[in-house]
Amino acid sequence: MKTTLNFFETYLPELIVSRETISNYEIYYNLLNQWNKAISLVQEKTLDEFLVRHIIDSLQVVNFIENLDSNIVDIGTGAGFPGLVLAIYGYSNIQLVESNLKKTIFLSEVARKTKISVKIVNQRAENLKKNYDFVLSRACSSLSNLLSLMNNVSRETSTGIFHKGATFLTEIEEAKENWNFDYELKDSVTDKNSKIIIVRNVGKKYG
Repeated sequence: MKTTLNFFETYLPELIVSRETISNYEIYYNLLNQWNKAISLVQEKTLDEFLVRHIIDSLQVVNFIENLDSNIVDIGTGAGFPGLVLAIYGYSNIQLVESNLKKTIFLSEVARKTKISVKIVNQRAENLKKNYDFVLSRACSSLSNLLSLMNNVSRETSTGIFHKGATFLTEIEEAKENWNFDYELKDSVTDKNSKIIIVRNVGKKYG
């Protein structure tokens, strides 16, 4: 994988991406390509579109998290999307939560090779105890399940930022059956059928 600053300017012109950051994304790609053969981190066909499908798709949430020191958790991060991508970009206080031990070992190797600071936790998200400013997830679970998890790890001012595909409206309606929440829909820069759902004020419905 080789890219230039112009590539990022095409999709996210508002971002400032250093050459060192681009180099680290290349390290990330090479490790993912090597490890994917053994532990199936991502669908093989998406590696040909790694920059758009994984890097740009993850980086677009930068538009919604202004402070690089924000306390962030990425639930069910898998191969590190979006949390590890954001850590490489420069967010300094991210916790990656992944229940699969092999995947957490991969994440640790990427963090070591790119020399970034990120906390990697091998456990189920249901067992988290800390509260966060932002709760992230990309294709990890249904919106209803994500709201349940967010409700456990957020405070009144917390925000959830969730990548969702073409079924986003159905997921919102299903989530409304059990949860009160405010939300905004933002267009995805990588897929016209997908949305970024920004969620606030989550509360369980009773009765």
